[in-house]
Amino acid sequence: MKRVFKLVGIVTLILCFSGLLSAQIQRPTKPFKIELGINFGSTLGYNITDSTYVDSWGTSWYDVDESGTISPELSNPLSLGGNISLITNMGIGVQFALDYNFNSDVTGTSSYSGAGYDWWIGSFDYNSEWDITGTVKMMVLSLDFIYKYYSDMFCPWFAAGGSYFSGNLEASTNVGFGFDYWSYFNYAKIAADINEDMSGIGFNVGAGFDIHFSPNIAFTLEGRYFILKKYEFNWMTDFSGQHEMLGYFSGTVSFSSPSAYEDYLDELIESFEFNPSFPKIAAGFKFSF
Repeated sequence: MKRVFKLVGIVTLILCFSGLLSAQIQRPTKPFKIELGINFGSTLGYNITDSTYVDSWGTSWYDVDESGTISPELSNPLSLGGNISLITNMGIGVQFALDYNFNSDVTGTSSYSGAGYDWWIGSFDYNSEWDITGTVKMMVLSLDFIYKYYSDMFCPWFAAGGSYFSGNLEASTNVGFGFDYWSYFNYAKIAADINEDMSGIGFNVGAGFDIHFSPNIAFTLEGRYFILKKYEFNWMTDFSGQHEMLGYFSGTVSFSSPSAYEDYLDELIESFEFNPSFPKIAAGFKFSF
């Protein structure tokens, strides 16, 4: 993180010096301007839904109802952006932009409940809760058409175009899985993970304004909305190895044929929807050449 901010500072100083130097150079009027921009801001975050799972079963001694909910939450990441524009004297041009979102933390809880009636011990109700941890990574490359209204100081602009999204979602938690153990209801703590790529083509629209300190240096404020398709993902469980056993008995348990249990529980846990589209608000500087 420190290296990123150090690099941003160096680039900003170089661009400022270049802008001031170019302002002193007398040269013929060109049919277009080259603008270099750097900005720093915040996204308003991505959207993610919960996943639930429900099951009911029993033996000759007891009946049980199971349920669980995986409820992830996402932080709003900061964003660092850079762009280069080629704009004609009519204000029409093209812009290439890079927007890098710092990691969004995945938090939240996964809760489980197993309740029922046992002929030997009467009613029972077991509950557990586990943390969710993970990250969302996202970087966007955009090629836009831009229109900028030039005036002496205040210059509004509008841009829109296509975007290539490169992203990844990683998260892990635990879920509960009930089973019969020595004629009593017990459940195990089972690991559940997600690791999915979110690369794809989308769109973006944006607008802002530049306030010029000089013909070559301007303060800029912008807002953009990046649009990418929604994804549907599934949590994947892992039944291999030893698992903490909870409920009537404590200890650890292993499962024969883990893949069969994984297929069953993976099917039971409903898929969740992840929407990587996000708005962004940022401020920075532009340098004209």
